[in-house]
Amino acid sequence: MRNKLKAGMLFLAAVLVLGACGNADKNADDPKREDATIIYNDEKEGGTLETGDGYGFNKFDLEIEVEGKDVIDVEYEVAKTHEAKYVNKLAGLNLKDQEAFNKLDPFFVKVAEGKSMVEKDVIAKIMEWFGIDTYTKFDLEIDFDDGTKMDIEDRK
Repeated sequence: MRNKLKAGMLFLAAVLVLGACGNADKNADDPKREDATIIYNDEKEGGTLETGDGYGFNKFDLEIEVEGKDVIDVEYEVAKTHEAKYVNKLAGLNLKDQEAFNKLDPFFVKVAEGKSMVEKDVIAKIMEWFGIDTYTKFDLEIDFDDGTKMDIEDRK
């Protein structure tokens, strides 16, 4: 699946490069003409998923226990390769790598917005996402791209 994605991205890049080469306009040699600058949204917002910083963080580790039992375990780390693990015992999921990415992508997009939120709001947002009302242990560690860290540990 990852190779197909890379091949598709390479094909798209080739089409864009070849399309940009066509400059048959009568003003193509005009020295006053400005060259267009292409800015991709991913680059403008801090990176891409291919470089590991598309979510705004390089490490995400979440563990939620309910009544002393581990029910949610999410691990995501960008090193030389992307690695992900997603265990949701409430939904009967035990996924790794690409399958985990596919399920976690919408969640990570929402969490990336939570960098400036206070701890109780982060906890409430995550609990709501997973549909959990209460917990006995909540442990979250996030290493953001800019070097800041978020570490929340709460027990009830």
